[in-house]
Amino acid sequence: MAKFTSRYSNEIQHMMFVAGETQDVSAETLTLVEQILSSASELAARRRKRVISIYDIIFQVRHDTARVARIQKLLRWRAIRREAKKSNKEANGDVDIDEDDLSDDPLESPPNEEAVVKKTETPAAILPWDIESFFSVVPPGGDTNESLLDAPSDVSLKTLRWADEITKNMSKKEYDRWFTHRKASFITRKPKRFREWAGIGVVFQVLKKDDTLEIIGFLAAEMVKRLTDIALAIQAQHLTAHRKRKGQSAATLGTRRYGMFVPIDTGRSPIDIVHIRRAFDETQMKPKRKGVRLSRIPGKRTLELI
Repeated sequence: MAKFTSRYSNEIQHMMFVAGETQDVSAETLTLVEQILSSASELAARRRKRVISIYDIIFQVRHDTARVARIQKLLRWRAIRREAKKSNKEANGDVDIDEDDLSDDPLESPPNEEAVVKKTETPAAILPWDIESFFSVVPPGGDTNESLLDAPSDVSLKTLRWADEITKNMSKKEYDRWFTHRKASFITRKPKRFREWAGIGVVFQVLKKDDTLEIIGFLAAEMVKRLTDIALAIQAQHLTAHRKRKGQSAATLGTRRYGMFVPIDTGRSPIDIVHIRRAFDETQMKPKRKGVRLSRIPGKRTLELI
């Protein structure tokens, strides 16, 4: 088996910083996170299909309605930005706009309203299992078209409140650093390296005209942030239990504080491999359901997306 070579340690470090880990993480921990992300390609191999589309990715996360909504909204904004780029070229005479400069971060400002009015319909706006997909012609506008852009989800509002809370007391230098790290991406300006890393062309193929590659990079970044968040929570539990055994007062225990530039806890070391492995195990756990078991043989354990 070939030795795993890390390619995205710097980007993963920045993503973990945005997720709350402000201390220097070891190279072994960063490599483990990258290995976990790379193992998600096993899901692609199991499908036994050469070309993977956006619908295949959405089908894998179909039970996570919040994530599906984020993917749909991301695809719609990318379509709007492409339309704005095309309109600017026509108006200004081939004025090129680098699409990599258009961030996919949902916290950043959306494009102007004029571009939204012109074209807001994308293939991912209507899923194959939706009733609207049964019709060959879909009129522009409508509830399906506007709801993804206008109606903020609870997850989006929670993300905005979280970002506002952790940045309200920052200095200019601290905010500049946080803002720069928030733009960390697996695919921006280096799609070729990401294609090689993800096994695209070896394990599966994606359509160039599709946004599948961008969605895979978007989900990979989400996985890093979720692993970091769970690992920090696990570490906070361990520290609390350790301090209780030492007999420290309850006031010094507390829980994990959500804030990137809160006073540094000198008793906390960076999250390590143990916390990341525990976090990954938690993402693979399925909720226990009561039912009749016909045998004592446990079922086959499948790999779940983080």
